[in-house]
Amino acid sequence: MLGGTRVAEDQACLHAEWGSRGALLDPDEAVSWLLSLARRHLRMDLSWLSRFTPDLQIIEALHGDAASFRLSPGTATSFCESYCARVLDGRLPPVIPNARTDERTAPLPITDEFGIGAYVGAPVVLDDGRVYGMLCCLNHEADPRLGTRDARFLTLLAEVLAQFVSRLTHEREDRDLLVRRISMVIRNGLTMQFQPVVDVPTLRVVGAEALARFPPGSGGPEAWFAAAASVGLRTELELAAISRAFAAFPRLPAQVWLAVNASPTVVASGRLRDVLAEAPATRVVVEVTEHEGIQDYPAVCAALDDLRGRDTRIAVDDVGVANAELNRLLRLSPDILKMDRELTWRIDKDPARRALAGALVQFAGEIGARVLAEGVETADEFATLADIGVHEAQGFYLGRPGPLPLPERCAAGERSLTDVSR
Repeated sequence: MLGGTRVAEDQACLHAEWGSRGALLDPDEAVSWLLSLARRHLRMDLSWLSRFTPDLQIIEALHGDAASFRLSPGTATSFCESYCARVLDGRLPPVIPNARTDERTAPLPITDEFGIGAYVGAPVVLDDGRVYGMLCCLNHEADPRLGTRDARFLTLLAEVLAQFVSRLTHEREDRDLLVRRISMVIRNGLTMQFQPVVDVPTLRVVGAEALARFPPGSGGPEAWFAAAASVGLRTELELAAISRAFAAFPRLPAQVWLAVNASPTVVASGRLRDVLAEAPATRVVVEVTEHEGIQDYPAVCAALDDLRGRDTRIAVDDVGVANAELNRLLRLSPDILKMDRELTWRIDKDPARRALAGALVQFAGEIGARVLAEGVETADEFATLADIGVHEAQGFYLGRPGPLPLPERCAAGERSLTDVSR
């Protein structure tokens, strides 16, 4: 009855501890805690969680004296030669109190290789019914205490463990799927559209912003770039979009420049240099986006100085009047200030917006920069921007993003200025 009492106590302990701690643990912490509990309560030298592949058993996590068994996370051994494979197909029971005298395990090479004296194992079955791997405990010495109740207790732990392993497995599979999808888009799924940039006084199209577009029905650019960032592929996706944009230069008029978006991380990486080799640098504008904050100003500024040395111009996105944005302007010294669309919106009806935009134009003149207003959606907004002295503009009113070729002039802008002058 001692074994039964101990198992009952262990089960009570598990429920008590799990009730107070389980909900607070993330999956990795839960795996570590359950391995510790398995080893301590079975009083064995080592516990592990393994994952099966068709040919291998891979140790994913351990607790205890792993070094004496010559094991570590990532160790891969033959699945077919393992105790675990034999437990799964019924050739071995889940408990081996004395592996060196048991006629089923004594002849196996793995017994001597790892110095196994006793073994207990329980399969870890995912919530979709797949066998993920095994929860195992090992001793160097034989342990005659071990019996079926210990196997049942380890099975109980394996069931709890499976909840967290299922979650981790689904997260890993989702991540792997996302990596594959993004990698496919990087290779051949990106298309580019081009939104014209208009010189306000002359109404000529002088530039274009290259905008990445993704397979229909798969989400917009913000979602794709955020997803790429979550799996460490944002830089690769940005560089792929920039390279695809540069491929359009042969179809652009010789006097038209092309703006490409680059996050501070991509700028600081220095990898834009190589991509710029594909393009006429004097016709490139690198637009530093603010979807992420600038963490390393010295690295970003050094990279921008290098680009300027190649006669590439620099633009800063979403310029407003907040202190942080003004600090960004002072540190990055851009050639083009892209005025925040919040300033453009209803600027014809809001004296405060007009005053702020006018101050930005004056500031740009003092530092030798140009102001580009984005988000222009009405004739009155465009006319007001022209009156303030904004140099360039873009927005749906002037031209939506689309395929090449670009128009030479903006007919809508011409009409709006004509109407205002009457």
